[in-house]
Amino acid sequence: MDSKLRKRSQILRKVSKDGLELGKLSHVFQNDKDVVLAAVKQNGYVLTYASNKLRNDKDVVLAAVKQNDWALEYASNELRNDKDVVLAAVKQTGYALQYSSNKLRNDKDVVLAAVMRHGFALQYSSNELRNDREVILAAVSQNGLVLEYASNKLRNDREVVLAAVSQNGLALEYASNKLRNDKEVILAAVSQNGLALEYASNKLWNDKEVVFLAVTQSGRALKYASKALQNDREVALAAAIQNYRVLIDISSIFWEDISLILKVVRAHSTTDITSYIQHFRVFNNPEFVREAIYLPNIRGDKISKCRIILKYLPSTVLDLLYELI
Repeated sequence: MDSKLRKRSQILRKVSKDGLELGKLSHVFQNDKDVVLAAVKQNGYVLTYASNKLRNDKDVVLAAVKQNDWALEYASNELRNDKDVVLAAVKQTGYALQYSSNKLRNDKDVVLAAVMRHGFALQYSSNELRNDREVILAAVSQNGLVLEYASNKLRNDREVVLAAVSQNGLALEYASNKLRNDKEVILAAVSQNGLALEYASNKLWNDKEVVFLAVTQSGRALKYASKALQNDREVALAAAIQNYRVLIDISSIFWEDISLILKVVRAHSTTDITSYIQHFRVFNNPEFVREAIYLPNIRGDKISKCRIILKYLPSTVLDLLYELI
């Protein structure tokens, strides 16, 4: 074997083990189809080091995008317009659609393959296909938030919006005003993510069924409810039971509600929520203090528990505490 053949054989072994070696080679080897094929099969990204001639070679580019979908970026313009090549890339990652030709961004087969893999690939499709119901349904079923890129017409399509909010309730932000006022749509959205209540109509902020479902999914949704429902005991209790941090912002009308606060404290029996209830006017209530001493939320023996509670207590109940100890 002469020296040239020996050297080429060594290079083939090197790039087969580490495709990045292609970047260190001379233009002669970067234009050698066998060498480049071996390199891109190991690391598709190294298509960037191939000669212009081989970036326009379908065999090489197909091997590259099958190994690394992002390699499409380095293919020739001609192959970015090749349906077989682009399909191979977007089936790996839908985001590769951004490197395809404008013609293929308007090809329904290509765009469907892309959005079924990654819904957000929709942003790279043509305006025409953003108005295609089948494409949008496929996209929002994969990721509801891509409703943002759908046409205005399809943002007002009830079936499309229901599919989107069922996948991600926060997609409600991109629905039409009409559908933000559709109770069935809102119920689907808040059951998936209670915080979607933020994007419902003002009318539905005052719907107890909607708000109750939202706060049981995420207590923090309470802040989007109407004032009347923020002051509704059943709603406030459900929110605080779902997320005790809501207690910081809960309506002052419940600050002396011993029953409510005890239910919340019991519901979060493994968490010390003392700091979240310090503004409640319950620490001077004998009923609350007697039970608080034994609540598992406050760790340690009775004396250490008393020390924790003491900083929130008025002096009028200190005698009661020492009596209990």
